[in-house]
Amino acid sequence: RSRSPLPVPFPQRSAREHQDGERALREARSVQTEHRDRLQALQEQLEQLRQQEQRLHQERLSLARQREQLQQLRDELAAGGAGTLLGTVPANGLGSALAAPVAPGAQGLLAGVLPSVGMFLGDSGDRLASAALYGHLLLLKHRAQMDHDFLENERIFLESLKKRP
Repeated sequence: RSRSPLPVPFPQRSAREHQDGERALREARSVQTEHRDRLQALQEQLEQLRQQEQRLHQERLSLARQREQLQQLRDELAAGGAGTLLGTVPANGLGSALAAPVAPGAQGLLAGVLPSVGMFLGDSGDRLASAALYGHLLLLKHRAQMDHDFLENERIFLESLKKRP
């Protein structure tokens, strides 16, 4: 005779199936929570990447503007126009041998204090130096204008002293 398995009473089978269903539901909720967390993390990462892309775009625009301004400044300096740094840039262009410009008659006053402009204008083609060059030249131009204004004020003051009785 073959042995047939004993029938499981209905209440026990029902309880076991209920427990299996509860376990499956917990597992499904756990997987759902994991997926939700992963989705949220991916969305945050995507947003960070969007912000980074926006910052990079702004930086590229800024660099393009700086390159344009630098080229304008180079053209202005190379032309030897009225906007040059007190006329200290040679008319034959900008070379790597340029030293820091100084006011006429004050040669050697700033020697070793300011880096040479040629340091920024080397023929290396380094684009990172463009912004530094532009800032350096603007600073020098501003200082030169301030010196010019100061000397002009001093000249006027001395002339007024000479005119007094």
